[in-house]
Amino acid sequence: KESDADLILSGEGISEYATRTNNLISVKSRLEIKLVERETGKIIASDRQTSLAVDLAENIAGKQALQNAAADIAERMLDEMASAK
Repeated sequence: KESDADLILSGEGISEYATRTNNLISVKSRLEIKLVERETGKIIASDRQTSLAVDLAENIAGKQALQNAAADIAERMLDEMASAK
């Protein structure tokens, strides 16, 4: 089924082990997002963010770092999304 959405939000995220201090593992992430007008393909907004998180488990730290980056981007992109329509 084709989407009825006016805007398409897409992106890519990666996380990578950074360092270990005692039992704590640091992971760095990078998230890239773009907002595209479906009808025209015009890029309305794009943004990127790096973030760092620490946890006892590498996979949890990676997910947290990506969540942190997404939250930072969301704050900045809300205005862009609202003014696009």
